[in-house]
Amino acid sequence: MRKIWIGGLVVMMAAGWTSCKNMLDIESTRAVTEENMWATKNDAWAGSFACYGLLRAAMCNENAYWSHGELRAGQFTITKRGDLQAVRDNRLTSNYVTMDTWRDWRKFYATIAQCNLAIAKLPGIPAQDERYSKTEMELDLAQVRYIRAFTYFYMVRVWGDVPLITEVGQGDFATLPRTPQNEVLEFAFNEATNAIAKLPWQFDGTHPEQTGNYRGQGISHWRSILATKGAGFTLQAHIRAWQKDYEGALAAIQVIRDNGSKTGYGTVSVTDLVSNAGTFRGRRNENIFQLDMNFDHAEISTTGQIENWTLRAPDVAKKEAEIYVTKDSILNIFPLASDLRLTTFFTDMGSMQPMFYKIKMLNDAVKNPTLRFFNSAIVVFRYEELLLLQAECQLRTGNFSGALTLLNDRRGNRNLTPVLNTVSEEQLLDEIFQERRRELIGEGWLWYDLVTFGKVPEFTGLSQADVDNGAIYWPVSRAALSLNPKLIQTNYWK
Repeated sequence: MRKIWIGGLVVMMAAGWTSCKNMLDIESTRAVTEENMWATKNDAWAGSFACYGLLRAAMCNENAYWSHGELRAGQFTITKRGDLQAVRDNRLTSNYVTMDTWRDWRKFYATIAQCNLAIAKLPGIPAQDERYSKTEMELDLAQVRYIRAFTYFYMVRVWGDVPLITEVGQGDFATLPRTPQNEVLEFAFNEATNAIAKLPWQFDGTHPEQTGNYRGQGISHWRSILATKGAGFTLQAHIRAWQKDYEGALAAIQVIRDNGSKTGYGTVSVTDLVSNAGTFRGRRNENIFQLDMNFDHAEISTTGQIENWTLRAPDVAKKEAEIYVTKDSILNIFPLASDLRLTTFFTDMGSMQPMFYKIKMLNDAVKNPTLRFFNSAIVVFRYEELLLLQAECQLRTGNFSGALTLLNDRRGNRNLTPVLNTVSEEQLLDEIFQERRRELIGEGWLWYDLVTFGKVPEFTGLSQADVDNGAIYWPVSRAALSLNPKLIQTNYWK
């Protein structure tokens, strides 16, 4: 019987292969070829929005956004996972599957490839579909340019020098070496400039770049999830700050502050920051740009957000979280008992492992008790962060009083006493860093702040010589190096 069953299976497989082969010989009437794809308004919508989706996929992949921006800083303690401990210890060449993922930039280059394709194809669609106006095309094109600019900025912060690919068909890297990061950042800054020119301040239908409802939806649907002028200037401010061009960063921030009535941006209370309908649920005025996870659009997930690492019972079916902040560290980060964030960002403080509770967007629609879905957005830029960046840049350009005022405004909103004007510039700079550390904990900023504030040796086991040799960047993946002989590994990781 076993031989008969195997023989029958072989026959069926052969028959299936024959029919499949015959089907492949016939041109499909349902498949959309590249030549036919970019022809209609719907194609433009799908092709441009795919850039957002691919960027989100790259940043959510194995929690890459928090692995790159949070874990390396050493603020979170690891319970058992060796891969997370390797990141915390800056052993970034360790042999884990997840480490291979975090070292690999291919998903980010998939985003770049889609952006390059959309930028090449979108301008030709209005001539083929009269429903798709030139103004609509320019708006979609501007969003794609913003995504491309942001993706390159993100990759530079993670890997340093990266290949600069701007045309369709260059994606095999066969002959492309790593481009110096300042050249990549200048490209990204100019891309953001081009995007800003055609982006509205808000997608509320009142700006010449976007009138009426965009794709059938109003501002409550699109707020902070699409690229806007404000998101463009915010990106430019961060590019310039990374380059240590603090005057340039301030110029971009000032445009945003001068247009407050158009941006709608505002600060947020601690209560709203941590609530299930608050900042990390998203689409709110305090968020400048976010990558959305919307339950209504079936975008919730069991992984891809920091809650997958930080939550445990009774919220999820795990006795122990993967990462937590020790009680000693919490009290070191939040030394003043009056700080409103101390008792809202954490819970179960009496246990050995307090739970990080700042971001906890749990969705109860799925009733299976062993499976919990998260729908928190990745909040890339929010207004409090921008104001603290402005304070830093003001101090670095000699405006001590302006920086002190901005910092004390933020401290006042969190029930902290003001920093006195008798502190030194060095002390004030450290106070700004510490306030960023408190306000942005768990949001993927701390590692980059350690780099820009020159505090990597203070918070990690890396020396200043290591930093100077490229240790702040992730190593290039072995897969990328093997496919492109012109790629050179970062010195520290050779």
